[in-house]
Order: sequence, then structure tokens, then C-alpha cells
Amino acid sequence: MLNRRSILTSMTAAGVVGAVAACSPSSDDGGSGGAGGSDGGGEGTLTFRLWDENAVPAYEESFQAFTEQHGWEVEIDLVPWGDYWTRLPLDVASGDAADVYWMNSANYILYKDSEDLLDINEVIPDGASQWEQSVVDLYTRDGGLWGVPQVWDSIALFYNKTLTDEAGVDPTALSFDASADSDALREAAAALTVDGEGRGPDEEGFDPDSREQFGFNSQADRQAILGPFLASNGAQWQQDDAYTFASDEGIEVIQYLSDLINVDHVAPSAADTNENGDFTRDLFTQGKLGLFQSGPYNLAAIAEGVDDSFEWAIAPPVEGPEGAKSLVHGVVAVGNAKADEDRQEGIAALLTWLGSAEGQLPLAEQGIAFPGHVDAQDAFLSYWEEQGVDVSPFVDAAQNPAEADTGSRANAGLTAAMPIFQEIFIGRLTAEEGLPQAQEEGNDAMEE
Repeated sequence: MLNRRSILTSMTAAGVVGAVAACSPSSDDGGSGGAGGSDGGGEGTLTFRLWDENAVPAYEESFQAFTEQHGWEVEIDLVPWGDYWTRLPLDVASGDAADVYWMNSANYILYKDSEDLLDINEVIPDGASQWEQSVVDLYTRDGGLWGVPQVWDSIALFYNKTLTDEAGVDPTALSFDASADSDALREAAAALTVDGEGRGPDEEGFDPDSREQFGFNSQADRQAILGPFLASNGAQWQQDDAYTFASDEGIEVIQYLSDLINVDHVAPSAADTNENGDFTRDLFTQGKLGLFQSGPYNLAAIAEGVDDSFEWAIAPPVEGPEGAKSLVHGVVAVGNAKADEDRQEGIAALLTWLGSAEGQLPLAEQGIAFPGHVDAQDAFLSYWEEQGVDVSPFVDAAQNPAEADTGSRANAGLTAAMPIFQEIFIGRLTAEEGLPQAQEEGNDAMEE
């Protein structure tokens, strides 16, 4: 099974429960594996580091073709997510970093500012036009592009078609209005919420403590919920690497999301979701959640977890006053600017290969994730089409991205801010009380 905790949870900050729900590795075992055949021509051996074991077979296939065409062998160094960001700075400082290695958006600026990374615009001058634009934008800074897009994700709405049909809900036309008394999302979520006696939230005697079915996954999830809803309500997440989400629009929509849990009772308790970011996904696979806004990092778990008791499909993300917004994250391959000079030619060749459609096809054809090269994306769509799933809403959603986290200390900022978001969602703080506090503490952490 492709573990959603491996590739694309790792696009955001480490160690933040709720940022993308329980960041943790797919395996605790690291290791190295050779890739590429012995018939390659003997240019030498390059090293490539990544954190997800599920992607290793795809890269092995890709590197075999690279070796046959370019002569360089490639050794894969698998370092689990739990150790990745501890080992990387030590290896970079000692000169032992891999020639090419995976990087996420929350960490790349730190290495870019230390001049550890190659500017991809200089290595592959025409590359940016071939890759998913939102990922290119995410890794563009100070006039340079600091990684070759490998895989990416966006946000859309998984829905239980059996439940939505029974409730008369159209999941493709859901919107919210935090300033109104009700809206399409609240009405749909209420229609999909049922207590132990079969009563809905609008019926007399409804008991929220005995709910057996829930409407929507409102929770302190930075990627799937917070980012899209804030942007859709006209709130700005940050400006110039400083948080600005505690605006009137931000306070309004975060209180709205908290109220879905604590007032409308159409979403599970934050006592559950704060502790387990996968809680709502598991409810969905059990047929107990009608609407689940999330990313393609959950595709495999849902496809394998849902039995034949209900149908499911994917719709656009919930739309707000500023339209439907989707947080887009991407993993890139970065080039080691401080590797020995005699390896730089091979590093450039490997980066160019990793940026090509041919080099990325195994990632798409094996259903690992959306590939960074736009010409390889059809293969990923076809993989899931063969499984009976139309994943094109994720492609459409990526065209209208919300703001992602930037800054050399983005991890520290999220780590400080997210627990306060969780307090709002559990109902111990109002958004008016908590959001300015989260903004201040997050900014203080990023300045230290």
C-alpha cells in the first residue's frame, strides 16, 4: 500500500500534528539500493537520496534507463522521514550530502541561502516551462529555481456517493459563506450527519455524543482545510515570510470551521482529530463520513480501505467567496552545489533526466503521485482511471493555489502556531482569541 504519510505529508513541516495529519514515515528502516544496469558505460556513480520507500521501485526503473543512456550509475540512499532532516544538515556540513536529494518547500530556503543548492534555471534553462507551474512558483526565489519538481499534490473533495445520493447532496456544487446563517456546505453536512437513533442535527432529540455518521472533516489540517478555507475567504496566510492570517477574514473563517464541529455538530470532535490526523480518513473508508476534503496522498489508502459497501468519487474543493482554493505542495530534486567538480557534469545530467517526462514516467505509471512534468501526468490519470477513479479534479484544483509556507524557518513557525489552531478547533479558544496568538507565536518562532 502507498502510505500517505510518506511522500506528500513530507511536503510540509515536520512534527506538526494536523499540518498534514500525523507526519510520520512509511518505514523505520533506511538503507541503500543500487539502480541502473552494469552495461551503462562506466562514467561513475552518483548518489540520490529520498525519504519514501514507496518511490524506490519507480526510481530504480527510471535510473536503469538513465544509466543505459548516459553511463552514470545511480545509488539510491533511502533515509526515512523521521531521520531525514536530522541527518541532512549534518551531511551537508560535513560534505557527505548526496549528489541529488529530495527537498520540501518548508526547508529549501535554508539550504538555498547557504549556497548548497544548484540554480536549476542555470542547469536546465528551458525546464520551468515543462513542469507544474504551481510547484515551480513554490521553489522560485531571488531569481532562481532551486529544485526539479518530482511529485506534487493539491486538494479536492472525496465523497461517499452512496451517502450523498441518499441525502440528495450534490458534492460538485458545495460552497461556504462564513458571514451567512447557513450555506450549501452546512446544509449538506447536516443532511449527512446522523446520531445513534438516526436523527439529524436539525431534529429534536439529536444527540451529538452518539453520532454514527458525520458530514464533513473540519479539522486543524494545514494543507487540506486551513489553507484552502482561509484563501477562499480572502484571508492571506503570510506575507514576506511572516504570518498574516489573523485578519478579520481569517478570524471569521476559522471560527466558522470550529463551529462546524462544536455548534453545528456536523464534523468529528477535535479531541479525536487533533490526536490523529488520519481519523477522518478512516471514518471515510468505514462509510461513516460523507465529505472528506483531502489530497491524492490519501488515494491509495482510500482505494484499498473502502470495501464494496459504497461508491466514492472526487469533486472540486469546497468553494468560498474568493472561489475554490487548493494548497499545492511539491517535492523537488535538488543538486548539490558543493559536490566535487568532477561530479557536476553527472549531477547536471541526472537533474535533467529527473526533470524529463521519460525520467518521471515510472512515478506516474506506478501510481506513486502526480509527476512534476506536465507531459507525464496523463500516465498518473490513466493509472487511477484503470482503478475506476477520476483524479482530474486534483489537476484542476492546482490551477488556483492557496499560499504555501515559505521562509527559512517555516517548520518552526508551524510548530509554534498549530497547537493554538488545535485549541480553537477543540473549542477552548475562540478564533478571535486564538488566531492573533497563533500568528504572534508563529512569527516569533520564525525570527529566532
